[in-house]
Amino acid sequence: MPRPPHPAPHEARLLEATTPRKALAAPLERGVAVGRTVAVSVEGARAVLSATVAAAPGITSLVTLPRVVRDQRDTECCVSCAVAGAVETLHTSSDTMSPVFHYYVTRFVKGASDAQGRLKVDDAIATLITHGICREADHASVFDDAGIRRSPAQAAFSDAARRILQRRGLTFPVQEIASISRAADIRSHLRDGHPVILVFTLPMGYPSAFLNSANEWMIPGVPPGSSSHHCVLAVGFDDLRGEGSVRGAVRVWDSAGTRPSKDGTWWLGYRVLDSDVTQQAFALT
Repeated sequence: MPRPPHPAPHEARLLEATTPRKALAAPLERGVAVGRTVAVSVEGARAVLSATVAAAPGITSLVTLPRVVRDQRDTECCVSCAVAGAVETLHTSSDTMSPVFHYYVTRFVKGASDAQGRLKVDDAIATLITHGICREADHASVFDDAGIRRSPAQAAFSDAARRILQRRGLTFPVQEIASISRAADIRSHLRDGHPVILVFTLPMGYPSAFLNSANEWMIPGVPPGSSSHHCVLAVGFDDLRGEGSVRGAVRVWDSAGTRPSKDGTWWLGYRVLDSDVTQQAFALT
């Protein structure tokens, strides 16, 4: 069978021009180490998103607020905080999960962190597959250097094993979202009850001075991006958030305490999700 021809040089240049790529280097700040290259096609993403919203407009929420507002302070555990929140939304009990247990296992038991203790989402999910995550009652989360280095008791490991992600056939119930429109796919996952872990470039002024008066960050590049990256959990969406032509956002559960908002959540616009500000998204199904 003949092999397909390689693109001509001018075709390759055209692809680069119409689908810009941003190389991401690890490690990065705010507790996330990212090592991906993302393709962004803004017009294609908007077309797919518009069609998806038009087919079934609405509002969805996976959680009933208020929930525990986590404040990671200066620790590098935003990925573990997002993972803990995801497991809480998947389970019907009211138990609060321990992000510091998850962080300890990922960093110190499995050795999956960079020199600064930052985690990749892939490694964080791998910990759910091998060790699970325990309740706060079995390992209290203390967000300081001594707290994240405190070894969990055997009871914590036993409790965590009850929440190990189980294989379904040949795969695990985790899906990376890297389609033409991340916003459209994230919205669909949320509608199906699947929490979504997000990694993005932080805007200048985070965490206390980057949202508009409606508790929203709607436009990529406004405010300008910083050199830091962060991980949060998407727990709902609202197609009517925003104004004018800039509509639609997901509600994210942050781990920066009450600085972004009083209940620990804020709204991240669909346009930001479909820009190169967002690097990774994983749905737990």
